[in-house]
Amino acid sequence: MSAWGQTEALDFRYRASAVGECVIAYGGGEAGPGFPYPMKWAGTGDGQAMVNGFAADATETFPISVPGVYISESIRAKGAVSARWTEQDGSKHRLRVTLYSTGTSEAVFYPSNDQFALAIPAYSQPPKTIRFQGIYLNGSETENISGFACFASGITCPYPWPDRIFVLLGVEQSETLFILAWSRASTVISLGEPPNPLTFVALSAAKLYQTEVKTL
Repeated sequence: MSAWGQTEALDFRYRASAVGECVIAYGGGEAGPGFPYPMKWAGTGDGQAMVNGFAADATETFPISVPGVYISESIRAKGAVSARWTEQDGSKHRLRVTLYSTGTSEAVFYPSNDQFALAIPAYSQPPKTIRFQGIYLNGSETENISGFACFASGITCPYPWPDRIFVLLGVEQSETLFILAWSRASTVISLGEPPNPLTFVALSAAKLYQTEVKTL
């Protein structure tokens, strides 16, 4: 029996993409999803994110019952994220990574709203997330980076934001956590978790914003 129980199982195909201005923030990170703290830098840059894949044997059973929300412990995913930005000191930064699933990756789906999250917000630990590998250019320095990743299209903790795409990247080499966000419409993104200070960043609408979940 699955860790989540048994209900009627469904298979999904999913995809999401965003291109344009994005929020970028990074700072201290632990061995798990969350927000960067202490925050080293937060602002806007330009970038793109995409992911697509399949999920098998998804069921509605969830630790907190939410009708229409499905869990899959058997997913395939591949994607890419890139961004570039300039900080207040004039230093130029660039991030390019590929995303991929593993045999233990899990995800949550809200097909009626075309929303999904790889992995499950507030529940999944790094072994259950997807993974990334790539490079980070910090001024004249280039670093090879890898670690755990989360890709949320509309579903984020602690409540759904239907018109935003979030990507979390936990860099294992430096214990740094990056968060990147795109929005369908102009908005203000808040970063942080009380009682820590919140950071607010104004964000323009993405040039391209797409998200889809289809039942197979």
